[in-house]
Amino acid sequence: MQRKIKIINITSFCLILISFTAILVLWKFTNLLNNSFQIKHVIIEGYEKSNISEIENNVTELKGDLISLNFNSLKEIVESNGWVKRASIKKIFPSTVIINITENDPFAIYFQEGKSFLLDLDGSIITEINLDNYADDLLFVRGENSPELLELLIRDISIAFPNLIKTLDEVEFIEKRRWNLKLDNKILIKLPDENIQQSLKNLKQLFEEQEVMQSNIIEIDLRIQGRAALKV
Repeated sequence: MQRKIKIINITSFCLILISFTAILVLWKFTNLLNNSFQIKHVIIEGYEKSNISEIENNVTELKGDLISLNFNSLKEIVESNGWVKRASIKKIFPSTVIINITENDPFAIYFQEGKSFLLDLDGSIITEINLDNYADDLLFVRGENSPELLELLIRDISIAFPNLIKTLDEVEFIEKRRWNLKLDNKILIKLPDENIQQSLKNLKQLFEEQEVMQSNIIEIDLRIQGRAALKV
């Protein structure tokens, strides 16, 4: 009986020793593996106006090993930069991360509460600017909710009256329901709440028949469907 207990004790001790050794080896191997794939190089491609120093500093916070790198967290950090529309991440073993950036493309200047912001066509606010020091000639956008609806407006104009786009100086979303357009010759066009494309088609016909750009018309009111009220 004592001999059997002794054998059990020896066996248990051996199993404990083997388990401890296995855990130690696994821990050592994991540390060795992680140290072998530490992120040492971050390469950023595709940028032109993005603040690379800011992105690099943010990425540094996530530096670790390539194996456990969280793509989603890194992507969110990079895309939090205003100029970055989207980013793709690629691992290059043993120690490099490549970040490819697609930047926002300024389409308009959005005015809000006395401040000016560069705006992408899709409604993304890129960055605040000082209008006095900004030289690019962009469309002015005003009105609450206008950034979210700008792309739809431009699409409707492109379909119904594409030549109008190059004469646009300013658009304003009125009372969160309809648009006013101001052309570069100061003509004001008041669009209706609905059926914008049809109103724009009517406007195109009016421009062609009345030579509006060469006339003394200063306002065209299209808010009543099927009618155009002209102010000279």
